[in-house]
Amino acid sequence: MSFLFLKDCNVIKLKEGQVQRCSILINNERFFKIMPRHGRNEDFIFNFKKSFANIKIIDLKNKYILPGFTDSHTHLLAYGIELQRVDLSKCASPDECLDKLSSERNREIIFGVNWDDSCWTRGKKEDLNRTVLDQVSKIKPVIMRRVCGHFAICNTKALESIPEDWRIVDRKNGWLYEDAALYLNKIFKPTFEMYKEGLELAMRKALSMGITSINEITDINGFKIYQKIKKFLKLRVALYLTDGFSPAIASGIQSNYGDEFLKFSGIKLFMDGSIGALTAGVRKPYHKTRKYGKILISDQRLLKYIRNAEEHSLQLMIHSIGDRSTDLVLKMFKKAKIGKNPLRHRLEHIEILDKRQIEEIRQLDLIASMQPNFLRWQIPGNMYEKYLGKRYKKMNCFKLIKDAGIKLVFGSDCMPLGPFYGIIQSVSSLFKESNLTPAEAIALYTEAPPYATFDEDTKGKIEEGKIADFIVLNKNPLIKENLENLKILMVFVGGNQVY
Repeated sequence: MSFLFLKDCNVIKLKEGQVQRCSILINNERFFKIMPRHGRNEDFIFNFKKSFANIKIIDLKNKYILPGFTDSHTHLLAYGIELQRVDLSKCASPDECLDKLSSERNREIIFGVNWDDSCWTRGKKEDLNRTVLDQVSKIKPVIMRRVCGHFAICNTKALESIPEDWRIVDRKNGWLYEDAALYLNKIFKPTFEMYKEGLELAMRKALSMGITSINEITDINGFKIYQKIKKFLKLRVALYLTDGFSPAIASGIQSNYGDEFLKFSGIKLFMDGSIGALTAGVRKPYHKTRKYGKILISDQRLLKYIRNAEEHSLQLMIHSIGDRSTDLVLKMFKKAKIGKNPLRHRLEHIEILDKRQIEEIRQLDLIASMQPNFLRWQIPGNMYEKYLGKRYKKMNCFKLIKDAGIKLVFGSDCMPLGPFYGIIQSVSSLFKESNLTPAEAIALYTEAPPYATFDEDTKGKIEEGKIADFIVLNKNPLIKENLENLKILMVFVGGNQVY
């Protein structure tokens, strides 16, 4: 029987907004004993070692400890693949994107990712089309997928591989929207070796940021990949399928099937698109346009999904960004009469809300899963103001949602990955509807997320009996001024140091 003793820690107590000075004994991957510092810990360990010789001691020298972060909305497997593709995130114009793609002509498939036209200093995405990408190559597929994933551009060669029955494809311009953009890996398939290497890269990155659990969103093929490489997992995965509704019902699998490292959690549905692609379903048209976005699921079809999910014990996470889209989602949940939401269905993103919708979410007891890193676009003159006008000031209203008593959790959507990036955004928001204290923001990445995956009894807090997933920091994260200079010194999963 092996033990780990953490000597002289400062445990962050988020609810109280305080620091607890203590030492911690870990056994069997769980916090075994938490001892307030009173000068007798050395005697305790001395006597303990007489009975259990196999004990490792780490002197933390008053460093700060938080529960490991849970990213409640990730695409880590896809992120790992994108790390191996052409990164366009730092390009400042369409021409720079084209230059970067042209420099990668030796690739079999020239797949550029993560470009963000809201950061371009010149040009616009409409400047890019099929014939422009043909200038990069006419004999190899060339693809550019936007950072949101809901819009992509293909050259003529790549477009030849897109099935004729795929929806929302502008073949004249080579523009792909929604499913056609999101599911390009079904056409341009990464190899198993790419998935394995990509997941290793992505896990290493996530762990370095203190992420010890993720709510992963992938397809059935991704689920198979995770099962094949489960023994290599160094963080905990609760998995949601984007294409698995009918197969899940046919197989009889239910939410929460699996173990503490990999489990099936539910099904993701896309109700609308994204603001950056002008496809999020909004009540009022996008600024200076006649576009209202796209509703991807009819209300009656959504109602059928909800009732089937209830009947077969499947948790739903529903992507809904625009207020018009969320109106339909809430209407169908009310019609389905789900009671107090025992399956803990979730709403993903819900960036544009009014007070009535917030109250309805509270009454339905739905979980709000939101992304504080999206605040990067919610500053004067940036993408949200450009596309939504004055509406942008009321978006991403984390504070209003939290104060309403709604169960709120934070994730990144890998845009970008990194809890502290999102935390800093939310404590620095220009708008009171979004602004949180450091303790509030950190809790939404640590203590709150386990509820969304039925894990609140086993993880998310530094308490005796809970799983010993935690991170060690150089400074007190409750002090706002420290957040920019925090360093993650160590990361532990189940009491084992993984970073």
